[in-house]
Amino acid sequence: MKRILYLCLGLVGFISLLCSIAASSVTNEALMKQGFLNYSQTAHLSVPAGRYGDYAKAITHYLDGKTAAVQVTNPESGELENAFSDKENAHLADVRGIVTALKIVRWAGGGLVIGLLAFLYFRHKAQPAQFLSDAVRGFALSALFLLLITTGLTVWGAVNFDGLFVTFHKLSFSNDLWLLNPNTDLLLALMPLNFFIWYAGEMGKSMLPVLGMMLALIVAWLKIGKTQKETETK
Repeated sequence: MKRILYLCLGLVGFISLLCSIAASSVTNEALMKQGFLNYSQTAHLSVPAGRYGDYAKAITHYLDGKTAAVQVTNPESGELENAFSDKENAHLADVRGIVTALKIVRWAGGGLVIGLLAFLYFRHKAQPAQFLSDAVRGFALSALFLLLITTGLTVWGAVNFDGLFVTFHKLSFSNDLWLLNPNTDLLLALMPLNFFIWYAGEMGKSMLPVLGMMLALIVAWLKIGKTQKETETK
């Protein structure tokens, strides 16, 4: 039971960290603007590259909950107007729901793990070495599990990103609002498939420290186990 508890704590802890990075990446205005400049094709929709910063700001602020709607300034009238069509805005509302969920997991999951670890430490403070060994083992196993999943998703994305992209959307959304046309829908013209491939890569780079932490815990667990076996044989 104790081993399962530490394993679950590890899973919640690492998932909280990954959710935090994902939410921060999706709401990163500078990163989104750079992606637009690299991959967007919007000339046919009368949106020049010089306005990409306005759209990046409008989208990220909306997804982050800072604004109630995705609006940009009309260059002719100087007034705010909706950046996208009703269908596109409805899809962005769904995306904001996912971002909000990621932020909830970040704070709720992280707080739960810290609180329970503190409780378990004080409960077993008479045997700190055993507490540390159990905690490292549980977190290492959770890290190993998540690394296997991450590796599988990475290979899938490298071989068939389009398939991974479609599967993600089918699992994440209960409607087909994400099926847009880059010839008529500005949102998809701003974010073609190459944009998402690049963005996923940038998000993956941001997650490298967490992956490094996972590997370090696995190595620590193996070393602790080796030391314990050597101690028992003496």
